[in-house]
Amino acid sequence: MRSDERSRCLLDLVRRDRPRWLQRGRSIERREMSKARESVGAVEMAEDELVALTDRLTPDLPATALSPGEVDTLEAIVHTELRPALLVQDGTFLPPPEEWQHLAVYRAGIDHAIARTCRIETEGGIALDWVGTGFVVAPDLVATNRHVVQEFASYDPNRGWRIHDGIRVRADFRQEIGSTAVADVPVTGIWGVHNRFDIAILQMRPGLCPSPIPAGLANLAAQRDVVVIGYPAYDSRRNDAAVMDRIFRGIYNVKRVQPGRIMLRDTTNYLLRHDSSTLGGNSGSPVIDVLSGRLIGIHFRGQYLRWNDAVDVS
Repeated sequence: MRSDERSRCLLDLVRRDRPRWLQRGRSIERREMSKARESVGAVEMAEDELVALTDRLTPDLPATALSPGEVDTLEAIVHTELRPALLVQDGTFLPPPEEWQHLAVYRAGIDHAIARTCRIETEGGIALDWVGTGFVVAPDLVATNRHVVQEFASYDPNRGWRIHDGIRVRADFRQEIGSTAVADVPVTGIWGVHNRFDIAILQMRPGLCPSPIPAGLANLAAQRDVVVIGYPAYDSRRNDAAVMDRIFRGIYNVKRVQPGRIMLRDTTNYLLRHDSSTLGGNSGSPVIDVLSGRLIGIHFRGQYLRWNDAVDVS
């Protein structure tokens, strides 16, 4: 992403979510700036850069007016306060920043979805140890993306979708920060793959998965709170390494809760667009409505600081 695009996207997000920051910037709290400074490192962010940013932010400030240091500062504040990626430990998310303190009120529903979200792991004949995220969508069935399944399976005109010979696939419902615990359930086959949408369903060994995440919600609108639950992975091919480390603190491949908001809902094309902070390992993640705890989408792609797309299953 070019520097001017990055600046514009950051300012657009602030204008949507925290317009008070743009009132000469003076209401950015010291706590917020301190957390941001810790996020990028004291060496990278000098105190005068923080002061300069808070003095210069205004509703009509052009993106091109921000210096590289100011863009880094704003980006750090955005990702520590507005679009964090909360680590999961012992089956629940760690304390969120002020913007998302209300998630604690809905912890029961979010934790219910956390327990039903898994990492899709492989071994034998494939370079990747794991390929994406999945979640329990029906008894003994786990949903993920078609492009995730294509890493270890393919379609045969005579036999349908089959896992490649010599490859074993499982779903691990743990993989949390600071824990070596696993909760593996073997994948026994491909139940189905959608021809139009980026959705695939895995058949699991019977009786070992938790119950499904409840799904369906009709009255969804822009700016409604959502969380994406999944396993963000380091991927320097698609994302700037320094930016990823600032957002995820160098911790990848473990379960996280990534809050954001609905940007738009295209019911004709079954598309749900949201603005959570995601990475490649989030492919197949459930998108959960915060208020109800219900499944409303399956995340399948995103563009940093612009948007993320999910198949609308609400």
